[in-house]
Amino acid sequence: MITIDGHWQAHLDNPHLAPRETKYCLGLLSGKTDKVIAREQGVEPGTVSNRIKNVHYKLKTANRAHLVAELIRLKIVTLNASPMVMMLLAVFVVNSVPLVVNDNPDKPRQVRIVQRTGRRPEYLPLDNNIKGDELCLKTQLYIA
Repeated sequence: MITIDGHWQAHLDNPHLAPRETKYCLGLLSGKTDKVIAREQGVEPGTVSNRIKNVHYKLKTANRAHLVAELIRLKIVTLNASPMVMMLLAVFVVNSVPLVVNDNPDKPRQVRIVQRTGRRPEYLPLDNNIKGDELCLKTQLYIA
């Protein structure tokens, strides 16, 4: 059984979540708050929060963004868009990805090395009368 909310559709008969949990997650994907989801489903907002906590536990997710990613990865929810929109999206994605990331994988990556032009301020003498050994003693305080 499939239910639709906005641009998303959810499969209620999935093996991972209960149908109500799936409906609440579908509301999350549509950008609704717990209060709005609760009003639409006829339950208390605390019920929605508790069900979403259960989904976090079941799918081993840390936050709602991770939860949305897992729902899409497990194909519990899918994008409900027309074929023309999907084709345009695919063309955009294909054209935005570079064709060659690294032409020779055996060649090491070039690393940019930045050198400082002068000494660090904590190593500079505070007054002009300090000799080399006294400078070393003063800088050890900064190093340690």
